[in-house]
Amino acid sequence: MNTYLRDILKLSWPIIIGQIGIVLTGFFDSLMVGYLGHEELAAAGISNSIYFLVAVFPLGVTISYSTIISMLQGKNKTSSYSLVARDCFIMTLALSALASAVIFGIIYNFGIFKQTDIVEQLSIPYLKLLLWSLTPMLFFLFSKQLCDGFGYTKGGMVITLIALLINIFFNWLLIYGHWGFNAYGLNGAGYATIISRIFLAVAMTYLLFKSTHTPIRYPDFISSFKGHSKIYFYKQIIRLGFPSGLQYFFEVAAFAAAAIMAGWIGAKELAAHNLAITLASLTYMIASGISAGSSICTAKAYGNGNRHNMRQYGIMGHKLGIGVMLFFAFLFFIFNHQLASLFTQEPEVILMGSQLLILAAIFQLGDGLQALSVGLLRGINDVNIPSLLIFIAYWIIAMPIGYALSNSANTYSFFQGVNGIWIGLSIGLTLSAIVLTSRFYYLLRNS
Repeated sequence: MNTYLRDILKLSWPIIIGQIGIVLTGFFDSLMVGYLGHEELAAAGISNSIYFLVAVFPLGVTISYSTIISMLQGKNKTSSYSLVARDCFIMTLALSALASAVIFGIIYNFGIFKQTDIVEQLSIPYLKLLLWSLTPMLFFLFSKQLCDGFGYTKGGMVITLIALLINIFFNWLLIYGHWGFNAYGLNGAGYATIISRIFLAVAMTYLLFKSTHTPIRYPDFISSFKGHSKIYFYKQIIRLGFPSGLQYFFEVAAFAAAAIMAGWIGAKELAAHNLAITLASLTYMIASGISAGSSICTAKAYGNGNRHNMRQYGIMGHKLGIGVMLFFAFLFFIFNHQLASLFTQEPEVILMGSQLLILAAIFQLGDGLQALSVGLLRGINDVNIPSLLIFIAYWIIAMPIGYALSNSANTYSFFQGVNGIWIGLSIGLTLSAIVLTSRFYYLLRNS
């Protein structure tokens, strides 16, 4: 097996399975909530879209932690690990407090999203529950990204899969009211999310400090707060993490805006959008996992100045990502009706959802290439210009096109309504993939 492919796969496959586990949490939430009715499915969709709209910036910042660790490894600066962990911890705490305050404000001003009355009534208490799960989710990611940076990706995979089983079990228990528990409906999924994310945070933090695969020990981590070291990593976290956070924010904000626009059209359109985006998110996480593994490998090569290895990891990551996403494009195109039918029995929602999955099949290649290129560019410390390019692709091009098509009165009905929104997203994803991939190879040729 090619050495570069082996290195990427060794790091990527546990990340992929772990990220699939995270997305499957949302998948099973939507699947189990969908049987309550299309209003509950719509409320789950809009609430999660708003939640991740706020949470995605701190989430994107935490992803930079693994890149910083990998660069330090490439430079052989092993004495700085506890100090990096300290500064990452403080940054995560600050971002958690800020994001929680924003979500709290949104809850009490939910009317600005102009959803139907019943969707709004269902969404507000559910979003309150999601708020309580934010801090444990971010501290899980803090610990996981540090472990990933050291090349220890299997631990996060195992913990995520266990958390998935916990979430499914408590969904079954609390949504439907089994074993004598009250049937909380949609809110039951919120309680299950809180329980599973607390487990994630506690288990992953324990693993970070106790595993022999990571060099950070708890006493050293605590001592880093008491010492008077002049070495700080806040600037590096901000320089690398904040643009990375903005990249994720611009993309997730576009999909959140798409969910809001779908809700303006109607609850059934929002439900169809939710089931399609749930499936598309599942395939995206596979590309994202390959991106994370490729980014870690590229960052190590960048740290020791090996430009040849940077290029080879990029080529191999792109090849792997293209192959995987073409496979999923085929599945979405052929089995669109069957996949939509997993979430609901309402014929109108199934029809709209199956059409959206055809559009999802079209943008799979662009989605995968963009995810790979963003990670590779982060690995070579290039984050500012990519953030601007992603903003232009989504907010200057994709969203205006999607809004115009969704409200158009042309004779081709397939291009109207919620389909029009997704056509705009497809155009944005494709353009973003082209410019970001071109930029990665341009920088390596001219550096």
